[in-house]
Amino acid sequence: MTDALALSGLEKAFSANRVLCGIDLSVPQGTTMALVGPSGGGKTVLLKCAAGLLRPDAGRIDVLGERDVRRWTELRPRIGVLFQRNALFDSLNVWQNVAFPLRRRGMPAGEARAEAFRLLSHVGLDETAGLAAPSALSGGMRKRAALARAVAGSPDLLLLDDPTAGLDPVLAASMEQLIRYLVQIEGASALVVTADVHALGKRFDHAAILDRKRIVWQGPADEAMPERHPLLAET
Repeated sequence: MTDALALSGLEKAFSANRVLCGIDLSVPQGTTMALVGPSGGGKTVLLKCAAGLLRPDAGRIDVLGERDVRRWTELRPRIGVLFQRNALFDSLNVWQNVAFPLRRRGMPAGEARAEAFRLLSHVGLDETAGLAAPSALSGGMRKRAALARAVAGSPDLLLLDDPTAGLDPVLAASMEQLIRYLVQIEGASALVVTADVHALGKRFDHAAILDRKRIVWQGPADEAMPERHPLLAET
């Protein structure tokens, strides 16, 4: 099976602080992988390296079959990214934020607006929220808007940092359903950082544990249970 994302020997440090040390990780095409581990262990840094937002100090990153980092600008429209702080553009209202990747792909303005509101409805946000500035929304609403933007245009690879954190169970289930739809119907792949380690087998195909700067285990998600891996009980 072809890998949508493959990291080999990845290293990253900030001054004397080594954050990632020899990371080997692959996400097969058309599957979901959970990335779990202790807080502050480098999961977000790994995602940013995979997204091309941080340059690793060593190692190789293959994204959607492309090894040449100079082409990542071309690949970026095919990658949906959600980070903890959401990174919505303050200069745009909410629906314009969601429509941004659609417009970059050349979708006409009217179609992009309609699609943005459709996606917002999928994550539980109404027209009033769509017309508002990001600063006018609560933290949970901004996260939902950021997820709608991440999945806009049916990207081939999703890199999501704890997309359901802080949401009530109904909204969390709705967001997970949207992610599964993209993977199962649209053929996307997803690497998802999550702190919810108690139902990995129901939500993901694969899982990987990041601890002490390394991937210490990866395998089928239904085998990543706290009773089998005591480290998960600490996350």
